[in-house]
Amino acid sequence: MKQTKLEILLATAEAFLRRGSYVQYDQRSMDRVLELTPRRRKYLPPEAANSQYTQFLDCSGYTSAVYLQAFNYLLPADLTWHMVDQLEPRLYYYERTHKETPADFARIEAEIRAILQPGDLITYQRQVGSGHIVMYLGNEQYTDCTVPRLQPNSYNYQDGHNNFYDNGGLWVKPVSRLFLQEDTPEAGRALFADTVTRFSVSRPLDIVGEPTPAAIARVTTAKDLWCAVENSAPGLRQAAPGGEVEYRLIIRNCGQETRPLDISFRAPAGCVLTAQDACPKTIAGGEELQVKFRVRVDESNTAPYLDGPTVIVNELDIFAHRVLLGRSMTQSQWETVKKITADAISTGKTALAAAAEGYAAVGVQVEPLEKKYTHTHFFLHDSTKGDVLSRCPQVPERDLAVYSAFGGKAVITPEMGSTPVGPRTTYFNRADLLPGDILLCLEDGLGTDAFSVFYDGESLTGRFAGETACRCLTGDALDAFVDGLFAHYAFLLLRPAQGI
Repeated sequence: MKQTKLEILLATAEAFLRRGSYVQYDQRSMDRVLELTPRRRKYLPPEAANSQYTQFLDCSGYTSAVYLQAFNYLLPADLTWHMVDQLEPRLYYYERTHKETPADFARIEAEIRAILQPGDLITYQRQVGSGHIVMYLGNEQYTDCTVPRLQPNSYNYQDGHNNFYDNGGLWVKPVSRLFLQEDTPEAGRALFADTVTRFSVSRPLDIVGEPTPAAIARVTTAKDLWCAVENSAPGLRQAAPGGEVEYRLIIRNCGQETRPLDISFRAPAGCVLTAQDACPKTIAGGEELQVKFRVRVDESNTAPYLDGPTVIVNELDIFAHRVLLGRSMTQSQWETVKKITADAISTGKTALAAAAEGYAAVGVQVEPLEKKYTHTHFFLHDSTKGDVLSRCPQVPERDLAVYSAFGGKAVITPEMGSTPVGPRTTYFNRADLLPGDILLCLEDGLGTDAFSVFYDGESLTGRFAGETACRCLTGDALDAFVDGLFAHYAFLLLRPAQGI
């Protein structure tokens, strides 16, 4: 093979860096049970990040993703303070005495610089039980996943809102920053910061296996190509059996030379291709083009989602996200549900109990008790740090909950430990809601403190956390509530129309 492993590793890192704002940092500490952050997606390739799907990573998730996508090599630890010991081979280790002199720091810097090679991982632990990891790129630069200097973290769990940054979560910085000694903001992530207790340098590149086919394509046939597949029903929106889904393949040539194109598309299982644009044969340097494909979903398809289509560009398999499937109410059914629910809420009923009356009128049985969903949709786990919940197996047409639409700061997701995508949503906004949806929020593991709100297409109505009177949220207030869902103990999106 002409391409070296280093070239392939650096090209994979660059593929992530090129996603820009489509990759954001997820700062929340590791999951208390499975050592996974709630939103990060370290198993996904860079092509999974696009304008419809933000990919969340943290520092260890990013370095893991690069090695995994380049060589199918999974770093043997997730927590940075474990990585100090477990990343192999470990070439350098230092434990702070906090009595070091400037001469000591100069000596340590010289020792690290003498061994540092591109692809090396520099890992350190802080006194607070956290740490950081960066990847050395060569040419006096390293890359990591973090937030901009002096900016708040990506998700504010106290106030309940996202912080998205135009530059995204991935950065390239001068390696000199790692060796700062001054008491400055930049020194807060340096190896010699007062909070750092120990650090190491490791070189996984020496022990990885053969490159993945996708990694080889990124430095050969698909070199300089930025690709993404987007669809007409992103996020928690849905397609219907018998309906159509449009997929849009986006290709950018980030290089200067015109490149040939070989594009293939295969519809998802349970669908048939009905139309497509003509596939271009070349793409000029700096050019962006789009190719659209339309598929029809089989009327008999009762799966909760469509897997992504198979899309290949110049031997590079382009990741395509799932599309949710679900039935929809007729206009007449919706008007019935809407009126009965609104009338019942006005009498003082909870949004869930009111919606149960509305949906009963169109033949759909909804459990009216909010706390019941804690036990029917989640498993409760005890831990030394408090109760946590995990999602029960999902059968949307029976449990009426939208596949993947759950989360919260106390919810773990076992599937995230072993599958590339996992069932859990990582981002939520108003466009993900459909008229007739019910948002259920739990504020404790037993469901004794829960509330529900009903979406009518314009507003959310119900009794919100800690309130006894019903009220209605619209506009910015509605958006702020939806943005804050991940700050709740747990939340679940119910879409009873799936039972039609």
